[in-house]
Amino acid sequence: MAKSSKQIVSGFQRLYLHRIPSKPNPPIPNPSPLYRRAYSTEFLPKPTSQNGIFSRILSQNHKFSTPKPFSPSGFSNSRQLVSIRNFTAGSGKSIVKDPLSKIKTGILQYREALGLQVESFWKRNYLVLVGAGGVVVCIALWRVMFGVASTFVGLSEGMAKYGFLALAAAMVSFGGMYIRSRLSINPDKIYRIAMRKLNTSAGILEVMGAPLTGTDLRAYVMSGGGPKLKNFKFKLGGKRCFLIFPIRGSERKGLVSVEAKKKKGQYDIKLLAVDIPMLQGPDQRIFIIGDEEEYKIGGGLISELRDPIVKAMAAEKEFEDLDQKEEEEDEEREREEAERKHQQEREEAIGEEKEVSMSLGTWRRKIMKW
Repeated sequence: MAKSSKQIVSGFQRLYLHRIPSKPNPPIPNPSPLYRRAYSTEFLPKPTSQNGIFSRILSQNHKFSTPKPFSPSGFSNSRQLVSIRNFTAGSGKSIVKDPLSKIKTGILQYREALGLQVESFWKRNYLVLVGAGGVVVCIALWRVMFGVASTFVGLSEGMAKYGFLALAAAMVSFGGMYIRSRLSINPDKIYRIAMRKLNTSAGILEVMGAPLTGTDLRAYVMSGGGPKLKNFKFKLGGKRCFLIFPIRGSERKGLVSVEAKKKKGQYDIKLLAVDIPMLQGPDQRIFIIGDEEEYKIGGGLISELRDPIVKAMAAEKEFEDLDQKEEEEDEEREREEAERKHQQEREEAIGEEKEVSMSLGTWRRKIMKW
């Protein structure tokens, strides 16, 4: 058995290393038993040994082929056959895997599209949905309170129902107001917090002089906040407020920039800076809270708010002059109106005196005739 296996291997090596001539090969007169066994076109009987098994495999691979000598082209064809079989096996596995991956990808795409539709619907109609939710909570609370009270106390049907309904509505209303107060931002409160921090800052008081006073000129922008629905998850977003207003000390004026965020019902000051104009050179910016990176957040939103405030501050003198001019014009107009009325009254008085004197003259003439 081992000897025949060695003969088969050595035969394959001799056939593979054999040089093929350029002209067609002559027919082989006496092929060896190994060659006949490898390239036989007849169906072989059931093999009884290892050599028979190997020859049976070769006969199945080259079925219905004419006997011809072994060549490198034949060897390459056999390698192509093996590679084709491997390719078909791998492609079968990929075909099985591809539908599952495509189905999974399609489900994810549809889920993302559905999530975007739900999110857009929520943004358009969240007030209606919140109101409907409040009504549902009010009715549920009313029924629960009325049911619990009815089990312990005998209540009249009419008054108890309406009384508990009013109580449930009041509770839902106060709950909504409390939630709104925790989520919303009040710019006036941020202004008061900023002024308190400025009046307790030694550096600002030293530069600008105490006390610091504000004005009614303010500009603010709100961003973010409100209930959000994203990827089928409900969350409450935090609001930000960008506030800018001028202040005045005993020595200098300044412009305050504030950025505040509400977290868990508390105000969190992210930025508190003061721009102080100097007599020589650029303005000096003093940071009490935050730094330059916080000042540039939002694409320089605070600097965009700063321009109209600075223009309004620069035009304050012009506005004062215009107001004074308008006041003088109003006073002049009132004085002219008073003089005109006085002149008219004098003319009326003179006319009345003339009429009285004329009537007295006529009475005298009549008396003298009598």
